[in-house]
Amino acid sequence: MKCPSCGGPMKRNGRAPSGAQRWRCRSCGASATHSNDVAARELAAFVGWLLSRGTQADMPGRGRTFRRRAALFWPIWPMPEAVDEAFRVVYVDGIWIARDCVVLIACSDEHVCLVQ
Repeated sequence: MKCPSCGGPMKRNGRAPSGAQRWRCRSCGASATHSNDVAARELAAFVGWLLSRGTQADMPGRGRTFRRRAALFWPIWPMPEAVDEAFRVVYVDGIWIARDCVVLIACSDEHVCLVQ
């Protein structure tokens, strides 16, 4: 573990009230705790579930833990790119995700025009 202030080596210095390992710099005396960033792993689990046929109840803990961890990712909506072409025929389909949420997909014969 390196010191965030001076870059020097740090040694273990007890535990924080939360139970996390506390570290103290030997050079400058700064104290810090280290935590792992698990957002990428939780996003991958959320996207994996979203694109699968499984239900939240199939997840470990009957889905309660999954719902708590995935709560950060529900507000993220991908914004589609603007299509500057005119099409003679556009096919539109909708998928019900929840009671108040529908995903609309519009496509032409060549490619997808809009997902919203």
